Amino acid sequence: MAFACLDCRKSFKREFNLSEGCPKELTCPNCGGTAHNFGRHFKPPKKNDLKQWKKVSFLFEHGFRFQKIRPNGIDEPYPKTLDEAKEFVIKYKDYAIK
Repeated sequence: MAFACLDCRKSFKREFNLSEGCPKELTCPNCGGTAHNFGRHFKPPKKNDLKQWKKVSFLFEHGFRFQKIRPNGIDEPYPKTLDEAKEFVIKYKDYAIK
């Protein structure tokens, strides 16, 4: 599973036995803050790509952790920009993790 700290923009992976559950967050090994579970499909932006990290934060705040979105049985790609993300969270609000 991919975890990311939105404070220091660090991402790391951890293995878990999914039958035993998987934590929603861990302690960031870089800054000691909170690293959130973004699942298996998360591809982190480069640390210095602030626009992309802002988009990731926005999506996270609205319940999207890069889980699969399949409104018609076909995977919906995640937005590439913050402006697209704003439309995405409205369109797919029923898929948000609460």
